[in-house]
Amino acid sequence: MAQYLIDTSSVSDYLSASFSATGTQFMDAVIDAIPNISIITQIELLCWKKMPPPNKM
Repeated sequence: MAQYLIDTSSVSDYLSASFSATGTQFMDAVIDAIPNISIITQIELLCWKKMPPPNKM
């Protein structure tokens, strides 16, 4: 598999289950391979937390 540099928004979307089934399978394969994550992304992800869904009125 090719190598990919994974950015913060891709990881947060992945962790939030925002991808389609195909996108999730692709990210699973990328993450199961040797993922390349920059130090900036690592720092940003330390601050990441899942936001609760917005209240719908």
